[in-house]
Amino acid sequence: MKMQLAEIAKALNSSVNMGEDKVITSVVFDSRKATPNSLFIPLAGVRDGHDFVSNAMANGAEATLWKKGHEGKPTDVPVIEVEDPLTALQSLAKYYLGKVNPTVVGITGSNGKTTTKDMVAAVLAKRFNVHKTQANFNNEIGVPVTILEMKPSTEILVLEMGMDRPGQLDFLSKLTTPDIAVITMIGEAHIEFFGTRDKIADAKMEITHGLKEDGTLVYNGDEPLLKERAAKLKQYTKTFGRELGNDLYATSVTAAPNHVTFQVNEWPGLNFDLPMGGEYNVNNALAAIMVGKLLHVK
Repeated sequence: MKMQLAEIAKALNSSVNMGEDKVITSVVFDSRKATPNSLFIPLAGVRDGHDFVSNAMANGAEATLWKKGHEGKPTDVPVIEVEDPLTALQSLAKYYLGKVNPTVVGITGSNGKTTTKDMVAAVLAKRFNVHKTQANFNNEIGVPVTILEMKPSTEILVLEMGMDRPGQLDFLSKLTTPDIAVITMIGEAHIEFFGTRDKIADAKMEITHGLKEDGTLVYNGDEPLLKERAAKLKQYTKTFGRELGNDLYATSVTAAPNHVTFQVNEWPGLNFDLPMGGEYNVNNALAAIMVGKLLHVK
């Protein structure tokens, strides 16, 4: 990102007390990671983030958000007052996303979403300027931070989206409005919170709640629970998997300890070689290939 404090304050329907022309190039919520040209976000956690504003400024932060009415507001550094720092972080991310306007690929799934995210980014990087989720920044804090970390020249934004409760993907999808949504699989992760795989499938499908009207859902067509729900969508759908009825399916799969080779129905005779073990990675690769195909990467 690259925005003046005045623009950030305006985007948050607020104002800044000084330093309007200061340029912000990153946001941080850990004061230890503050750097010059960063904006500190004092989030509520085990400790109140406001307690670390002075540390952030000492480490180089240029400015801070501040919750309205919170005692101890500093007067000697640039401050933007907001109703809630987390909500402000999310609002700023949505503003910046609209400003850069990349194609957004959102990826979720009980397993495989990180690997698929990396594969999708690698495929798309052959043609586009790509920014992707780093580490496990895939929740209500991590997704906005990922958005704000992208360069203004970003053409494709690949976002991993995690989920451990109903409504979480609904929020992330509406925040990011994906052009392409990917569901890798439905497993039993967090089944203690959802009770059944049906409810997990319902929650995973929330990634389509913000999917653009002309967007596409790419999903594992071997999973009946997804197929049943995807049939109700108005948007386009594309499937991948091991079964012959999918739009993209694998053939001639050979698994070795350190790599997997396979072919796909779209390009008979062309070998794909994954430099990693685990036959399950074939599906992750198929999802990435499908996204590349949709975005005309050859």
